Amino acid sequence: MATIDYAHVIASAREIRARAARWRTARANVPGLLLRLMSIVLFLLVWSAFSLLPWAVQVPSPADVLKAALRLDAAEFAHDLFLSASRVLLGFVIAAMVGIPLGIVIGYSQILRDLLFTPIELLRPVPPIAWIPLAILFFPEIDWMIIFLTFYGAFFPIVYNTVAGVSNIRATYIRAGQSLGASQWTLFWEVVLPAALPVIFTGLYIAIGVAWLMVVAGEMIANKGGVGALTWQSYQTTQYPMIFVGMASIGVLGYLSSLVVRGVARLIIRWEP
Repeated sequence: MATIDYAHVIASAREIRARAARWRTARANVPGLLLRLMSIVLFLLVWSAFSLLPWAVQVPSPADVLKAALRLDAAEFAHDLFLSASRVLLGFVIAAMVGIPLGIVIGYSQILRDLLFTPIELLRPVPPIAWIPLAILFFPEIDWMIIFLTFYGAFFPIVYNTVAGVSNIRATYIRAGQSLGASQWTLFWEVVLPAALPVIFTGLYIAIGVAWLMVVAGEMIANKGGVGALTWQSYQTTQYPMIFVGMASIGVLGYLSSLVVRGVARLIIRWEP
C-alpha cells in the first residue's frame, strides 16, 4: 500500500493558497489600474483642448511634445537623465545617512534633543533656494553644489519624521519591553526602531520629492547638464515643446523614485498594511 507524503501534500496546499491569494490581489488591483490609465488619458485630452484655445498659443499640444521628444539625441538625453538621477540619489542617500541617526538620537534622548534640535529648528525655515549663492561659494565643483542643495532639501523631512517616529512611540510598548527584562539596547532595536520605521519611511517618501525639486533648481542655476539644464536651455531658445519634455521627464523620474522608496518600505516593514 502506497504511503502518503503528508509534507508534500501540505506544501502543495500552501502553494495553491498562495497562488489564489496572488490572483485575488491582482484581480482587486485591476479597477485601480484602469482608473489610473483613464486619469492619464483624461489629462492628455484636457491638455490638448487647452492648447487649442486662442490665448494659449504658446502652449504646445501633447502631439508637439511627442514630436520634440522623438527628435532628441537619445544618448545625450539618457546622459542628462542619468546625471540628474545620480545627483538626486547621492544627495538623498547622504541626507538619509545623516538625518536618520540624528533624528533617532534627538527623539530618543532628551539631553541630545535640547542640545541639537535648536540649531536644526533655526535652519529649517530657511528655504533651500536661499542657499544657492552660498552653495556656489562653498562648492566650486558644479556637481557637488547641486548635490549639497539636494541633500539640504531632503534633510529636514527625514530628520523631523524620524524624531516624530521615535518620540511618539506608545508608552505601553516601552513598558511591555521593560517588564520582560529587555535592556535599553534590546528595547531600542526590538521595540523603538520597528515602531518608528513607518514614520521614518514617510519622511523618506517626502524627501525624495523635495530632492527632485532641488536638483532641478540647482541644474537650472548651474546650466551644466541634467534635466533641469535641458528645461532651462529650451526656455532660453524658445523651444517650448522641449520644456514640456523636460517637465515630463522630471515627473516620471520623480514618480519612479517614489515607487522605489515605497518598495523598500514594503520589504522592510512587512507588518504594516
